[in-house]
Amino acid sequence: MDIKIKKIVSWIFPYFGNDHIMPYGSLLVTDGKTERVCHTKGDRYHDNDGYQYITFNRRRYEVLASGNPARGMKISLRPVA
Repeated sequence: MDIKIKKIVSWIFPYFGNDHIMPYGSLLVTDGKTERVCHTKGDRYHDNDGYQYITFNRRRYEVLASGNPARGMKISLRPVA
C-alpha cells in the first residue's frame, strides 16, 4: 500500500515553553481510497520510540523531514516494520 501526504494541515517548530523536541503537526494522508488527518507522535521529551511517526490504517509510518524552513522542506513517510 502506497500512502502519500496530500496536504500539510499544520506544522509547528517548537520554541521555549513546551515539551516538544522536534517539529510536529498534522498531515492529510491518503492511500487512494481513504483520506484522513493524522497527528504526529514521538516528538516529545518523554516519548521513548526514538523517531517521529503517524498511524494510518492500523500501520505505523515514520515521518521524515529534511531541508530548511527558510529554503523549503520535504516531508515524507516511510513504513515501520
